[in-house]
Amino acid sequence: MNSENDFQSASRQPPAGAGVIGNGNRSAQSRAAQFIRDREGNLPVWVRAPKFGHEFYSGCSRPKLYEWAAKGFIRSVSIREPGRIKGVRLFHLASILAFVERCEANALRQEQIG
Repeated sequence: MNSENDFQSASRQPPAGAGVIGNGNRSAQSRAAQFIRDREGNLPVWVRAPKFGHEFYSGCSRPKLYEWAAKGFIRSVSIREPGRIKGVRLFHLASILAFVERCEANALRQEQIG
């Protein structure tokens, strides 16, 4: 089993014809181009939960990130090599920021209603 294939299956599917080769693998150059398109300015696409304190870009704590991911509010992926017990969990930064913006919009609507 190839850990690169595991990663690709856990990530978003590429747009049609985005450098897809017959077996579903994309060239390294097209994968890099996709990551660059996914980035917003200098922000990373994926972030790790902090061991302590708050995540640098969103200000969210580790337990809150895991809670939101479990409830399906934000995107998260666990990357673990086959046969390994431990891996790394990454959180999609754009989904975190979008969730915070949705919460803000809901709060503003509630203020206007009540």
